[in-house]
Amino acid sequence: MPTFFLSSPGDRPAYHALAEHLWGIGCDIDSDGNSSSPDATDWTELTIILRANTDKRIDIDSVSSTGPLVLSIRSDDAELAYRAALYLCDVAGGELTKP
Repeated sequence: MPTFFLSSPGDRPAYHALAEHLWGIGCDIDSDGNSSSPDATDWTELTIILRANTDKRIDIDSVSSTGPLVLSIRSDDAELAYRAALYLCDVAGGELTKP
């Protein structure tokens, strides 16, 4: 599964903003994660799935238990993982790497 790592990001975009960047405004998604509200920017876990095509799925998780935050961004769709990782890096900052 294609995976990217984002180290030391700042505030993340609201989870729905990531979905709209990937699939367009008003996209119909299922989501799960630890966002305290729809507009929270401090989430560290997120799964979003496009309902019209359940193969379009992004999983983001924290992989660091100590030290700076590191997010793992992965999807079975390499291009989708890359687009999500670039967007998160653009919005939240940090250092983007691929193992």
